[in-house]
This record gives sequence, C-alpha cells and structure tokens, in this order.
Amino acid sequence: MKRKIPYKSVVICSTILGIFISLQLKTLNLENNGMTTSKKGKELAVELKGLKKKEDELKLEVNALKESIDKYKGDKGENAIQSEIKKYEILAGFTDVEGKGIEVKIKPNNDSIKSEDSNDSIIYNYDLLLSMINKLNSAQANAISINNERVVGNSYIELKEDKLYINNTQIKAPFTIEAIGDSDTLSSALQIKYGIVWEMEKYYDVKVEIEKKEKVKINGYNHEVKINHSFDDN
Repeated sequence: MKRKIPYKSVVICSTILGIFISLQLKTLNLENNGMTTSKKGKELAVELKGLKKKEDELKLEVNALKESIDKYKGDKGENAIQSEIKKYEILAGFTDVEGKGIEVKIKPNNDSIKSEDSNDSIIYNYDLLLSMINKLNSAQANAISINNERVVGNSYIELKEDKLYINNTQIKAPFTIEAIGDSDTLSSALQIKYGIVWEMEKYYDVKVEIEKKEKVKINGYNHEVKINHSFDDN
C-alpha cells in the first residue's frame, strides 16, 4: 500500500529550502559587493598585482636610500656632505661660479639715428630680458647675471621712474648677460629661428652679440634674502 505524502508538507519543505538557498546567495552577494565569486577573484588578482608593483618600487627606493647613507659613512662622508652643500649653494646663487658659457651684449644698433631710443626700447620692454633669461634657464644654464647682478630664484626686474632695477640695483644700457653652461646649447637657445634675438633686433632697434667663452665668472648673490612669514588667519 503506497503512503501518500501530504501536499501541504511538500509545499512547506520547498518553501523553507528556497528561503535557505536565497539567504545563502544573498550572503555571498554581500560579501563580494554584488560580484560573482569569479569576478571578485579577478579583481583581487589585479589588486595583488598592483601591490606587488608598489612593493618593487619601494624596494628600489629603499636601496637608493641605503646607497646614499653608505656614501656618507666613513672618512669620505664629510667630503661628500661638503660637496653636496657646495652644489646647492651654487644652484641657489650664493657663491661665485666660474666655467664655460656665453656672454650676450645688447647694445644700440649702429645704424640707429638715436641710440637713446634703442636703449629706451629695452628699458621699457624689459620683459625681453626676462624672456632671454627664461630661454637660458631652459637651456640648463648653471648661473646667469645681468650687468654683473646675479639672477637667482627671488630676483626681480622692475621699472621705477623710467629706471630699470634688478635686485633693487639700477642697471643701465648697454646690457650684458652672462651665463655658465654648455656654450653651444645656450647660444642655440637664443639664436633659434624667429627666437628672442631675432625679435629684439627686428623690432626693437638693437644689436645682439653672442660670444662663446671658455671662462665666464659670475659673482654670487650678495643681497639680503627676505623670507615671507605671513600666513592667513584662516
């Protein structure tokens, strides 16, 4: 005789089983932020690869720091430190520098009717001098001066009462700009076709002479360095 399973019992068991399966899937979904296990695994693999790359970069950085520390150890450490200090003093512009470079002379055009007009053309358009300095800096000049005034990070050129000043010192035409560095690179940066030299000679009635020199000496910056300590109250 066959036993009959009540229909209600089957329905109840099926419902309970369905609820358990649904809860299990929901839990898995929450743990993986809504991703399938396969997709979550791929994401973790990518993340692991990124962490591995970062680890390699940090190892390289640590090795570089170890080499720097080793360089300053022992008897040669003091010499190495002094060498670093001297290098940064030169870059900051506080020490005299000597080396190969160029000398740029900006003077009135010999064909000009009034040489004073040629002088004034540069004085009132001193941004041309700034442009020339920027070109030399871009060409990796180690040191620059204008009329023996050292150009450093906080140098400024300004026009006051028809007079031109750099580092609060008056400079007059004709102007002489000296730069230390690779003379070929420096001169090429200024003499590029339709560049700053071409512009000055064509539109401002001056003559620009560039001379490559084996020995250029530029004095250090000898003015007081002013540091701004003011901060916003906010």
